[in-house]
Amino acid sequence: MSQLFYLRDSRSDVGDSCMFWAKDGAGYTSDLNKAHVYTKEEAQRYFNGRDTDIPYSKEQVDQLATVRVDHQYLPDALAATDDLCVVHIVGEYNGNDIYWLTDAYHSIELTDALVLSHADAVNKVAHLAKYNIKADIYPKLSIDNIARRTFQVSNVNKRKMVTVAGIKNNHPRKRNRATTGRTRGNCPHCGKVTWGGNPYEAYTCAEAKNESLGLDYRLFDTCEDVKQARSAA
Repeated sequence: MSQLFYLRDSRSDVGDSCMFWAKDGAGYTSDLNKAHVYTKEEAQRYFNGRDTDIPYSKEQVDQLATVRVDHQYLPDALAATDDLCVVHIVGEYNGNDIYWLTDAYHSIELTDALVLSHADAVNKVAHLAKYNIKADIYPKLSIDNIARRTFQVSNVNKRKMVTVAGIKNNHPRKRNRATTGRTRGNCPHCGKVTWGGNPYEAYTCAEAKNESLGLDYRLFDTCEDVKQARSAA
């Protein structure tokens, strides 16, 4: 297995695409061709420093990469009559990425797109317009030039891409405590610890006990009532 890695910033994604550290310290990118490639030692060092920067095996990520197009880079010029064309379905996005006409209607992946003559593309667009679907025709060559390889969150397999690839998780496991949704406070009368559903209210022993029992009436009126009930139990 290759000992090269991409470093994912797991705090944010664009649509369903992962963001990776870019080359030359240029922030983050979803374009794998612009992502920095780390050695195993470099990746481990960064991961040790921050557990949200997760190294993924470059080899495995590349195998699962999909080719997509960011709408921000669409060319101004539409296709000419002698171009091979692809048809963009207007108005639907996954993050910044756009959809293309396919045999089965549309796909986010450019590799699924129908490649058509200009005349056929015009006919397809006219047919879509009958169903109030707007579409634009672009020259395939221009779109190929702005397409990029991306990697989706749904394809993440940390065991294979991180652990089996040789990266060690040296961060302590975070334990999620079960919560009741109640806030701890102190009884304003006797000072004992109370738990209540309203974090902005100082619950008395009686109020906390009544609420914990789900009562819509007052069974307990004072701290002494609660104390006696506990003693009797």
